[in-house]
Amino acid sequence: MSKVLSDPPFLLDGENLALNLVNTEIMKRGNPLDLLQTPQDVARWWNETCQRHPAFDEVRRGSADTTIYDNELLTSVKTLRASLRGIFRALIDGEIPQQIDVNQLNRILRTNYSVLEVSKEGDLFLGAYTTDARHGLVLLPIALSAIRLIVQGEHKRLHQCDNERCILFFYDSTKSATRRWCSLGCMDRARSMQRYRETKRTVIGE
Repeated sequence: MSKVLSDPPFLLDGENLALNLVNTEIMKRGNPLDLLQTPQDVARWWNETCQRHPAFDEVRRGSADTTIYDNELLTSVKTLRASLRGIFRALIDGEIPQQIDVNQLNRILRTNYSVLEVSKEGDLFLGAYTTDARHGLVLLPIALSAIRLIVQGEHKRLHQCDNERCILFFYDSTKSATRRWCSLGCMDRARSMQRYRETKRTVIGE
């Protein structure tokens, strides 16, 4: 009987929705792996994201979810992901982001409009809505989270993992702001590789 392969897990750490999207591209056994290869992958990623972090599901368009998970959405999500990766990489390097990446983010942000609403407790708040009925409920929350990170976050806390075999991004929220790796596992692997190289150099030197 052939073994049924399960879908690879998504990295949903809750730091930032835009970072979570960028981190759907990973390295596995030294090779790049795209976790979003079909519209169904996008649907699974989005559903798991909203279940684990309900605050990410913050944009509405009327009372019904009209999202269509099709190839057009898949392409839009991947294009946005590439633009966000470019913008975040530029911020980390202290460079000016490419205008084409900024334009892509702005294209989605233009679908946003806000409405003053009243909560059940009587509090006033701005509700975010999208004019894109087919894809905006997915794309706009990602774009809004990216803007919050870009405008409100400290760019010096935005990093790419220091493990050379990892391509994940993270936002360092520690008090010391000295975090270098996306996870303890990556830290251990990076340090093990460093010890291996030092040992190899010592042996060769002898």
